Amino acid sequence: MITDTTDRLYSDMQSHHLMPLWTLEKDILPWSPKPKALPWLWKWSDLYEIAERSGALVPIERGGDRRAIALANPGLGGLPHATPTLWAAVQWLNGREVAPAHRHTAQAVRFIIDGQGAFSTVEGDKVYLERGDMVINPPWYWHDHGSDSDERAVWMDGLDIPLNNYLDASFFEPYKGETQAVSAVLDGTALKYGVGQMRPAWEPRSAQYPPIFAYKWAETERALNNVAKVGAASPFDDVALEYTNPHSGGPVMDTITCWIQMLRPGVHTQAHRQVNSAVYYVFEGRGLTVINGIRFDWEKGDMFVIPGWAWHEHCNASSEERATLFSIQDTPVMRALNKYREEAYTENDGHQSVTGVFRPAAGFDKV
Repeated sequence: MITDTTDRLYSDMQSHHLMPLWTLEKDILPWSPKPKALPWLWKWSDLYEIAERSGALVPIERGGDRRAIALANPGLGGLPHATPTLWAAVQWLNGREVAPAHRHTAQAVRFIIDGQGAFSTVEGDKVYLERGDMVINPPWYWHDHGSDSDERAVWMDGLDIPLNNYLDASFFEPYKGETQAVSAVLDGTALKYGVGQMRPAWEPRSAQYPPIFAYKWAETERALNNVAKVGAASPFDDVALEYTNPHSGGPVMDTITCWIQMLRPGVHTQAHRQVNSAVYYVFEGRGLTVINGIRFDWEKGDMFVIPGWAWHEHCNASSEERATLFSIQDTPVMRALNKYREEAYTENDGHQSVTGVFRPAAGFDKV
């Protein structure tokens, strides 16, 4: 007579590649999110110095294509990912250099940090770029970057590479030549669609992706200043604007949305948390962000990560100058899958108690 035991039951499950829910439930169905990504900050002085050295030592060649240095979140086990869904990097382009054309299923955005004379060509539309411009590359659109000046160019890349690869949906194709033929008038899409409230009446509405490939800083700054004059603001993000598809009102990408936000002088926002994760670039100013009780002090050029479901609040350290933050966020994925949730911090008038300070070289110090 065979005597069955739980040990034998579990052994048989293992040999048949089966696993019982009742021993795993708390791990695979937790009561609230348990993000592996850590809040983290990268200093601009380090990013720039390493990118500059890469520009001198690492050539751009077909096969490598891009001189981009990824933010590797220490909580993600050595992966070159900023969050489980977002890839972010600093990309360096030397003067008179071309990053060859290619296309991929990953969705991409770029925010120009510095450099004159650099350009981006997307599907034959060539746009010259300036500091503060935001560029989009929809999936499977041909795109290349280059410089017509002697000055180097630097920008922030944001892609959905981790999500794309998790879904086993990654495709990549190099262009037959180094650069595309320019098939449109210079800055063509910006000229046709740059006034977002209007479009050529003879053309159909571009519903999925924006018809414009570059959002110019001059217009972005004007929009920020206009909203600030109105006096309306978010209690959690102050004067925050989302880049949108002017034809649909939706985010610029299916998986990534981009924000630009102004923290007015002396503003200290209230804390909240959201299911989505975000990567920030400090465009102007200095201040701090408290994430799960840890204070992250930032200044112009720094980049930092806010993981999903992490309490966070922002503070402009100056009483006279504004601070401006650009961010990429995976909110569209959460909304599309009906998983988005946010919650306001209700204790202490909406402000967290600071329990530690982030030190770039050492991690976290308790206070």
